[in-house]
Amino acid sequence: MSIKLRLILSNIAMITVPIFLFILTSLLLMIVFLGDIREMTNFLPESHNYHQTKQTDTVLFLGLKKKSAVNPDELMSQEYLQSKKQDLIAIDSGLLIRKNNEIYYSTSDLENVDTKKLPEFGTERSFRNLEKIGDQTFSIKQHDFFLQDGSEVSLFLMRDASPWNKFVRTFFPILFGICLLILIATNGLLAYFVSKSIIKPINQLKKAAQFIKNGNLEHSIRATRNDEIGQLTQSFEEMRIQLKESHKIQKQYEDNRKELIAHISHDLKTPITSIKGYIEGIRDGVADTPEKRARYIQTIYTKAVDMDHLIDELFLFSKLDLGKLPFDFEVIDIKDYLTDYFEELSFDLRKQNVDLNFQFSPNGVYHVLADREKLKRVLANIINNSLKYMDKAKKELKITLHSTAENVEISIADNGPGIPDESISFIFNQFYRAEQSRNKLTGGSGLGLSIARMIIEEHNGEIQLESTLLIGTKITIHLPHQSLKEASS
Repeated sequence: MSIKLRLILSNIAMITVPIFLFILTSLLLMIVFLGDIREMTNFLPESHNYHQTKQTDTVLFLGLKKKSAVNPDELMSQEYLQSKKQDLIAIDSGLLIRKNNEIYYSTSDLENVDTKKLPEFGTERSFRNLEKIGDQTFSIKQHDFFLQDGSEVSLFLMRDASPWNKFVRTFFPILFGICLLILIATNGLLAYFVSKSIIKPINQLKKAAQFIKNGNLEHSIRATRNDEIGQLTQSFEEMRIQLKESHKIQKQYEDNRKELIAHISHDLKTPITSIKGYIEGIRDGVADTPEKRARYIQTIYTKAVDMDHLIDELFLFSKLDLGKLPFDFEVIDIKDYLTDYFEELSFDLRKQNVDLNFQFSPNGVYHVLADREKLKRVLANIINNSLKYMDKAKKELKITLHSTAENVEISIADNGPGIPDESISFIFNQFYRAEQSRNKLTGGSGLGLSIARMIIEEHNGEIQLESTLLIGTKITIHLPHQSLKEASS
């Protein structure tokens, strides 16, 4: 049962029980003040079946009222009044008629009533009302009318209500107290059981949250219910698992950052050490010939260039990571762009014995929104990374340009040694190198592919890598189509 349904039923019970108790108390009050529970039917609408909707005494009283209006003289006759004795006995009531403040007629059971305390003429009551007359309490129905000679006549239909009224007045506080206790107990029990079914699992969630607050992500909770609390528990458990995974990733990131500091320190310290050594050689006269000094100076320059390149990569990565690197986007035909770029690159590739093969469909549409310089940086990083690791005598680079309904795809494939499967998922992470020796001959800073990924993402594109050991590696760039019309709008 869901909490919503449980609360609805609880609220219904909390409403219906007080209503029932209110009705019961109202009935008791009506009995106290009206003297007879049957008198409440006087407040109900009448149906066409008159005698079924009225109590017997009410029928008799209304008959007397009718007679007073139609034929008051007959009503005042002794014959007529005597004819009503059996009806009065049947309803355990008495009849008293007062004419001009004098008792005109009274049944035997009302002969001892203190008539001076009867209601005055003009205070007619068509429903039963309790009146204390002397030591007795009567329920009275009164009807006042005039005779043809102007005489004032009051007709009283009376029933002794002393025993029942005394009973109700005696036990009414007890009954009311019992109703109040039942109301309190019902609401209390309902509130207890409903709150218990909610508070207990909430306390479990609170305990689990405290564990997470204290850094313990191993404490799990199991959802045993199908209601909203169970769904919340399941969501909380999923959140804990995600937090645990995030913490694991964060720890890995911290480890990578520490490793980065160590690697960058190594990559900077090594050339600095070499530079210091060569400068000391020059200063101490070890380079005592022009040829040696020229070689020393060239080495120092090369090391300085490597350091400058590493610092540039770190600076570029930092600006990309902070989102503070400006981009100058424009719509370009990527086919023409790549043709020009590879034409410039082909001379250097031939010197390195690299066979470049560029393939594309002449009928394709290759317009994209790109930053020329940043895209050139991406291509350079990918190609340089491939060239550093290719170990075959005949090196091959195959670039394929393909246009789909949504994207332009640029694939760069080499015939290098490939990348192990366990390294593929990390290859675009910052400072990651599949070859961990930090050897300058077989790799760079580990930032090249990470920078390429970040630049492509700024182009709203994607970059993917596929690799097979001993076969080679293929990196595919997906860039969204961009027409000239879209760019102008």
